[in-house]
Amino acid sequence: MAISIRRGQAEDASALLGLARQFTTGREPIGRDDFQVAYDNVLRRRDQETNVLFVAESDGAVVGYSLMTVSRLLHAPGLTAHLQEIVVDEGSRGLGVGDRLIAANEHYCMGRGVRQLSASTARIGSFYNHRGFEAVGEHYRKLLELE
Repeated sequence: MAISIRRGQAEDASALLGLARQFTTGREPIGRDDFQVAYDNVLRRRDQETNVLFVAESDGAVVGYSLMTVSRLLHAPGLTAHLQEIVVDEGSRGLGVGDRLIAANEHYCMGRGVRQLSASTARIGSFYNHRGFEAVGEHYRKLLELE
């Protein structure tokens, strides 16, 4: 299985919507309209490239993606990055797609001078542990009721 990693493009929207719906965090799956608004925002280019989207392909099919944000924090010098989402299609898990996506994010970070890459997960902490990440805190969430 040859895996290639590239930056996300507008024409990836349909495939990534299907993958995003596999990424369940206790809420209802994202709808097409909400996804499109978020996707358009992610693809919008900015000076500091706040959002970095990588897409994994195998044999011409999209099999995974990662979404990372790059920003400055008040308590840490320089740029930091946070891996917001990493999703591998259920049928492609265990084949190295996640490893390739992590490597692409790390390479991007090192090229930008980002010294800290963090990730939050509620599902597969061992995936990150095996790739050199260390647990440094807990992840909390509160779902807000919008009026």
